[in-house]
Amino acid sequence: MKTVYKMLLGALLGFLGAYCLLASEFEMTLLQTAFEATLVITGLTVLFIIYCFSGISRMKKRVSLSVSGDEEDELEVKQYRTFTDVTLANTVSTILSIIAIGISIVTEQPLWLILTNAALFLITVILSYVSTSVLKLVYPNRHLPSPTDKDYGKKLLAISDEGEKHVMLDGLFHTFQMMNILLTGAMFILIVYSLGANHSQLFSIIVVGLVLIILNAYYMLKIRNR
Repeated sequence: MKTVYKMLLGALLGFLGAYCLLASEFEMTLLQTAFEATLVITGLTVLFIIYCFSGISRMKKRVSLSVSGDEEDELEVKQYRTFTDVTLANTVSTILSIIAIGISIVTEQPLWLILTNAALFLITVILSYVSTSVLKLVYPNRHLPSPTDKDYGKKLLAISDEGEKHVMLDGLFHTFQMMNILLTGAMFILIVYSLGANHSQLFSIIVVGLVLIILNAYYMLKIRNR
């Protein structure tokens, strides 16, 4: 029942979001400023990538520090937080580069802009492996799986203690709930926007709907068969 309420909340937010987009003539504004918008997104992507390199560098430098007792615990907390920040920054930069590529192609921007963002996308993919590999330096006594291992997720879960598993479970559960709200909201934004702008978003609505169904069905079947 809570899931239904959250999806209804997402629908309400989606309706309000679509109304705001229609009122601001979002599509027309985006088409007119596509080049500038892509440059801004590209710039943000570069900044996030620089932050990732900086974070990885800090993590490597801390590995060589000789600490003990409370200082060791504090250092471990710093390393963990830096890693999570780098992971988030890398995820955001990956998504931004894809958005920039999409806008560039759809609005027929210069080829160099498309290639630049394609290169940035490749850098973010490489960074995701590099940042994960750094964890082996941070935790040399733990048998962490290789980032290229096809069963990386299962092996990482297997070596995690109960406290770490609880943290992951809590994060994933709240993410799942937020996902239902946001995707339902996105569907209503597309529906209302299609009606108001006379520009069909039917394919996008179907895709988002299928994603919602598949993710919820996968989650429920997983916990049902336990």
